[in-house]
Amino acid sequence: MKQFLKKYGYRYLLGVAVSLLLLGHAADFYRIGLLDRLDEIIYDARLRLTMPGGVDKKIAIVDIDDKSLAELGRWPWGRDKLAALVNELFDHYHISVLGFDVVFAEPDDSSGLASLDALARTRLKDDGSFQNAFKTLRPQLDYDARFARALAGRPVVLGFALSNLPGASSGVLPAPVFAPGTFAG
Repeated sequence: MKQFLKKYGYRYLLGVAVSLLLLGHAADFYRIGLLDRLDEIIYDARLRLTMPGGVDKKIAIVDIDDKSLAELGRWPWGRDKLAALVNELFDHYHISVLGFDVVFAEPDDSSGLASLDALARTRLKDDGSFQNAFKTLRPQLDYDARFARALAGRPVVLGFALSNLPGASSGVLPAPVFAPGTFAG
């Protein structure tokens, strides 16, 4: 027995240490970056090998890259730019479906519309020329409405964020909005 431990003891000790290291990683006590990256590479390869028919050429991902940021400015872009993008994708490229992996949580106030609205209600409420000009310009400056018009009646999927509202459980989907069978067929 002593001879066995002397000959194989280091191997068993190394095996136990590696097993404990991997077990801690699997239990999320800590993360090993190399293992995470290796897992991602294996997952990608498995998807490529098991996809029926390979990559679908009809699917395109429009990504916000450095060139786009250099041309159009920092992110987040105004909803006016996103409305133009939506219109271009549907009208010029004739896409079938558009999905945004973005949550539009707050209103877009980048046009200064709120300030002009305040002026129209207060200091310039009696200025007829301002009121007429503002009435004409207001629809162009309401970027949220422009974006909503670009999305209206088109097959668009918007991002969704779950939150920890009172009574909500983390990791649990909310109750369905539509009853089962609403969209039969």
